[in-house]
Amino acid sequence: MRDITEEKQRLRESEEQLRQLAARVQTAREEERANLARELHDELGQTLTAIKLELGRTASALRNDRVDGQTVDRVQSLTGLVEIGLATVKRIAANLRPATLDHLGLAAAVRWEASGFRASTGIRCYVRAARESTALNAEQQTVVFRIFQEALTNVVRHARASAVYVSLAERRGTFELRIRDNGRGIKDADMTHPGAIGLLGMRERAAIIGGGFTIAGRPGKGTVITVRVPTAGRRRR
Repeated sequence: MRDITEEKQRLRESEEQLRQLAARVQTAREEERANLARELHDELGQTLTAIKLELGRTASALRNDRVDGQTVDRVQSLTGLVEIGLATVKRIAANLRPATLDHLGLAAAVRWEASGFRASTGIRCYVRAARESTALNAEQQTVVFRIFQEALTNVVRHARASAVYVSLAERRGTFELRIRDNGRGIKDADMTHPGAIGLLGMRERAAIIGGGFTIAGRPGKGTVITVRVPTAGRRRR
């Protein structure tokens, strides 16, 4: 019995060490994404903007000098290509690390993501936040946001839903994110399937910040994902 107890203790310690390692890796990855997003936006984005302005001035000068229209058209085409490149840079930077999350907070970032989700998929996405600010720290907000992104990805891939309802609330030292869709409803077999990497990732992300993750579905009634995270104030007590 003593050997079994010691072995269980070692397993628990190993699991905790792995979780701490995963948390450090996740934090380093988010920092790298944030740095890359800033470099893309600030460096490459500004360079493309400068090129676009110079091309615009060049096109105007060519028109004033009455250069043939074909040359002016080529310069304008180049301006259009630069605009496409600039939009691509902004999109990649936003996907790497949404500036809204850093500057306006979790609720605003969730609304921003929901708006993009609606535009790209046609699936309605409603967000209700009890308040704009949260007691979650920066790491917790990032993890919750990534879980939200993964949940939306699962809706597109599996749910066959036409609407998603999202709520953010905070009460009694606990933050709660709830995502409900009106799709086919996840089955028990889907939850335990070895290929359900997305669900496993969301559960592990929640555990990294000391939170809980639950998912439930009813056939034809949709799926509900709930993430509960103790706020920083509660964790200190």
